[in-house]
Amino acid sequence: MSWTVTYDASPEAKVKATGSHAVNRDRHLGRAADLAAGFDFGHQNPNIDPVRVALNESFVNDGNGGFRELAVTQGLRGKDRPPSAEFADYRHTRLEQVKKPLRKDAVIMRGVMLQLAPKRFGAHCPGWRIDGLNDQAQRFVQAQLDWACQGFGQQNIVGGSLDLDETSPHLQLSVVPVTDDGRLSQKDFFQGPGHFRKQRKELCDALEAAGYEPQCTATVRSTERTSSAEYARRTADKARATLAVAQRDSRKLWEERQQVRAMKAKLDEDAESFTNDRQELDAQLGDVPRLMHKAKKDGMEAARSAARQETEEARSAARAAKVRAEEAERAHRAAERDLLALRQEIHQQLLNIPEPPTYEEMRQDILGAQPHLLRKFLRGMKFKDGSTLEQRDHYDLWPISWVIVLKADQWFPADHRIVANNCG
Repeated sequence: MSWTVTYDASPEAKVKATGSHAVNRDRHLGRAADLAAGFDFGHQNPNIDPVRVALNESFVNDGNGGFRELAVTQGLRGKDRPPSAEFADYRHTRLEQVKKPLRKDAVIMRGVMLQLAPKRFGAHCPGWRIDGLNDQAQRFVQAQLDWACQGFGQQNIVGGSLDLDETSPHLQLSVVPVTDDGRLSQKDFFQGPGHFRKQRKELCDALEAAGYEPQCTATVRSTERTSSAEYARRTADKARATLAVAQRDSRKLWEERQQVRAMKAKLDEDAESFTNDRQELDAQLGDVPRLMHKAKKDGMEAARSAARQETEEARSAARAAKVRAEEAERAHRAAERDLLALRQEIHQQLLNIPEPPTYEEMRQDILGAQPHLLRKFLRGMKFKDGSTLEQRDHYDLWPISWVIVLKADQWFPADHRIVANNCG
């Protein structure tokens, strides 16, 4: 697996001869040594964790081809100076090698930041925030420092700091761009984007020789030409923006959930109303047999008309209930997917409602009962010769005047009777 490598030599990290930029950078790199010696200057970088400042490793060029730890020195009046002041001492010594006088706007130093993949530290050196770097991580940091000494010249590296008190470990160096022929020229060491890519490739090769598996693609930090403070500010701004978006999305999600709950409550109310309507419809449908029996019992047009009317009303009620059911079903389709089970249950209940008898079925039932009663009546009416009305072919020859009366317990369940006079 390959890991990222960040090489940042931002133009914003230029340090000019005048101003307080040089002192501020010296104190930033030497903050661990200063704090240990009792000097606390404060820092604006929001990523610095004061609890872990003591884990940083600050160093200064010893002038003999190596580096040493910072130490407290004495000023002209015998007053203790902060350890970070040694950066200025060596920088002054190195700038004395420049043959021409320095301009006020001359760039006397430039900051360089080297960083390995934070994820690799988390995987192979998980305790770096408490115990510092392990041997393998220290070897990779040393490989970065060796590459910087070879690329910029060891004598041009004022010093640096291995920062372990920020978001991820990284190595910061201060480089004085003094050439071998005694010129102060940063352009000889930092020539442009193409040269930056070449330097990063050389850094990756050095790390690969030390056992690190560098990723060929440059990181975002490598392509951003911003200072460490500016990059930290941008990172913090991005984090705040991301948090604001997350809070807004969370609020929106909560509002959507509230809407879904309100919709579910409305659907539950509609479902309850539909259940009540279905129960009422069931009661109406259960009353249909009674209406049919009443039509048969009465045997009169008024009863049949009333039965048809009530049956039509029942059918109308059923159609209205069906329409309401279809409307409820359409409303359920528009609901959230988590309400699908409720909609399917309601739809299943709709399918289980028995259909009422049709008008044609009722008419055939009523009319079918009449021929049976008439034949029974014709068979029961006998003449003196023993024949019945059913056996006679020509009814118009009979000297008969009929009055129809039947007992209530015989054919028609009313108190009407069929009386025959002058038979035969």
